[in-house]
Amino acid sequence: MLSREAGDFSHERLRWLIQLRWGAMAGTFVAAAAAFFVIPGALWQVMVVMGVVGLAYNTYLATRLGRSAPIDPAIATRDALRQALGDLFILTVCLWAAGGVACPFIGFYVFHVALIAILGGPRWTVIASAVSLLGAGFLALPDFVPILRGGVWNPTPPFDVAADVAAFVVTLGGAAYIVTHSVRELRDRERALEAARDRAALEYQLLSNTLDELEAGLEVVDAQGQVLWRNKRAEELAGSASLDTWECPGERRPCEKDVEGICPVASARQGEPGRCRFAARIDGRERVYEMMVFPIDETEQGRVMNLYVDRTQAMLAEQQLVLAERLASLGRVAQGVAHELNTPLATIATLAADMRQALGELSAADDVIRDIDESAKLIRDETGRLGRITQALLAGGDLVRSRIDGPIPLSAAVERAKAIVCAGVRRDSDVRIDESIATFEVSADLDRLVQVLVNLLQNALDASRDSGGTRVHVAASRDGNDVVLDVDDDGPGVSEAIRGRLFEPFATTKPPGEGTGLGLYTSYMLIQAMGGQLSLETRDEGGARARVRLPRTRTSLPVAAMEVAE
Repeated sequence: MLSREAGDFSHERLRWLIQLRWGAMAGTFVAAAAAFFVIPGALWQVMVVMGVVGLAYNTYLATRLGRSAPIDPAIATRDALRQALGDLFILTVCLWAAGGVACPFIGFYVFHVALIAILGGPRWTVIASAVSLLGAGFLALPDFVPILRGGVWNPTPPFDVAADVAAFVVTLGGAAYIVTHSVRELRDRERALEAARDRAALEYQLLSNTLDELEAGLEVVDAQGQVLWRNKRAEELAGSASLDTWECPGERRPCEKDVEGICPVASARQGEPGRCRFAARIDGRERVYEMMVFPIDETEQGRVMNLYVDRTQAMLAEQQLVLAERLASLGRVAQGVAHELNTPLATIATLAADMRQALGELSAADDVIRDIDESAKLIRDETGRLGRITQALLAGGDLVRSRIDGPIPLSAAVERAKAIVCAGVRRDSDVRIDESIATFEVSADLDRLVQVLVNLLQNALDASRDSGGTRVHVAASRDGNDVVLDVDDDGPGVSEAIRGRLFEPFATTKPPGEGTGLGLYTSYMLIQAMGGQLSLETRDEGGARARVRLPRTRTSLPVAAMEVAE
């Protein structure tokens, strides 16, 4: 925008010079006519020739200017200065034909020096003054070398006085016009500069506001590492570093390093593009920023622009996409496993049914038979539950789909989960169930709720076992329209390393081969599907607490809470 305005301004200057030359050539012809009538010694023919040359040249310039678009300001200024120097030559020839230094119009040199000063500045002012002095010296030379004499200034009275007065008036008026025009031009330039400053301030404000809304940082740094400018976000990313001297944020924070452990942007300070990612805490939140370095110019200043872009959401989207792909793969594997499990599950269910039937035909009713019968019933129930899960998977379902069976006793789900977890090697575990659980019913999918409780009880027993304990306490309470079920253990609690990723898939603290990281994730999704909530936290007295919140369907009067060892 500024370059275009400068081109328009230079175009207007050329047009102004052409208009001045029209007036100057008209004055040349008037002076030639006056010389013909009242100055017998003047070479009016030479003055006419100079006027014709000036008219022809000015016509050519006006025609070319009318056909051309605004040109480069430097080229326009150079053309104007060249034309002004040509006008000095024409003036010198006309004065030589009119009588040399004796001609009172010799003061017209002042016009040309002033014009060239306006166009070219101090350097060209000196050049124009030197050329004018050379011209005046040439006009004075005939007094010493008569052979170089041209015209003679000898106007007939009273035209000599009139010529002196006319020369003074024209010189004064011309000087006043040039000064007035220069002042007006200067004021126009000042207004244009002020408007440009206002536009620059507006553009800066728009850029700054846009970057702030996008949470992006921008800064300009020179080759010596001095910060020339930076916006608010870039200042926040600089942190405690000096606001005047640039330091790579990636060297102070977790950053993508190269194989040699160097921030890739550190090698980009030589004017080469570079980028890296680093973590930063902004407004109390952990964010991931990508820093991109772009060279601004190739001069010795070596200035570069650093752009900081928030890539947190993009990285989360990438991670979610990876997780979705892994879960999709897991789903395909689960369908294959479900297909293979159907046959042995059906066989186990048939054998369990036959076992119960055979036990029923025995006459003895001792404790062993009752234990075997209870185990056979448990095998039958669990194979039925597993069969329903595999059928859902084969039908295109997923691991976290649930079906609300209606009001179910909470105690039935808890007792069944305890029986599964404490069977076999876990029979000696101490799982204490609060008596109040028997007073609640919840709206849930019984099989899926049992699946969640089995996972929570197993995690609690594993945590207690690892810390030397075996005690797990299960209790329930009412909270408005919800039932809250707590599973407490006396383990080490929830570690800080996993706290923020508890319910992410494949997140686990167990050694390789002992956990997939899908248990809590699946439990969380199942409880969500049943309209509830699942949370995990560290208790003040030690250990962890898994809290399941589900909609209640019926409440009874509370009974005294007590722990029952089973």
